[in-house]
Amino acid sequence: MQHSYQKKAKMQDETSSIDQKKYDNFVHMAAHELKTPVTVLKAYLQMIIRQLEKDKQTSYIAMADKMDIQLNKLLNLISDLQDGVKANSEDIHCLMTDFNINAAITTCRDGLQATNPDCEIVVELDETLPLIKGDHNRIEQVILNFITNAIKYSENEKYVKIRSALEEGYVCVSVSDRGKGIPEEQQTRVFDQFYRIKGMQKNQPAGLGLGLFICREIIRKHDGKIGVKSAEGLGSEFWFRLPCR
Repeated sequence: MQHSYQKKAKMQDETSSIDQKKYDNFVHMAAHELKTPVTVLKAYLQMIIRQLEKDKQTSYIAMADKMDIQLNKLLNLISDLQDGVKANSEDIHCLMTDFNINAAITTCRDGLQATNPDCEIVVELDETLPLIKGDHNRIEQVILNFITNAIKYSENEKYVKIRSALEEGYVCVSVSDRGKGIPEEQQTRVFDQFYRIKGMQKNQPAGLGLGLFICREIIRKHDGKIGVKSAEGLGSEFWFRLPCR
């Protein structure tokens, strides 16, 4: 009887694994097919914007810029789908090199400050940090995700603080905001695939619930740790730790 049960459970696991693989393959192909026409549309739009600037068509430039923003959002969603599939199959590729994480933080802060002038983004960086070994672009992807989320969920007080420090042999990075905060019972699930925080649906920014899941898998690939500290009404602090070189 027990042998029969184990055999059945094994067959169910195998079926589930096959279904997951089929789903991942479908999502990967769909995302790839979507990305090509959207990228072409963006290229043509850039050409149109340059021509409008030459002709000084100010009103049309504003509309074209809004179209470009929406195309960027669509490309980001497609990239999240592709990375989500890679994370599922543990196929996220990381090119490991030695780099200064403070430089990565500064690059991310400067880029997002330029596109979010209404938000105050401050940094507290430990200039004595040693180099870390990791994928520079992937770690920037995590930092950008943290900062972007902090800005999106800061409704009233647009304030974000980024901090780096050395703690117990780890280089630590945290991004805190003064937003709504996350209910305690949901904090353990925010890094799960497709999870969206409940209770914010009315004004919740668009997304697939993949960003933090991908961040978790990137940090895991670096033998690091990731987490969140939050209190409702007092904001959130997302953090990750990476071993020193």
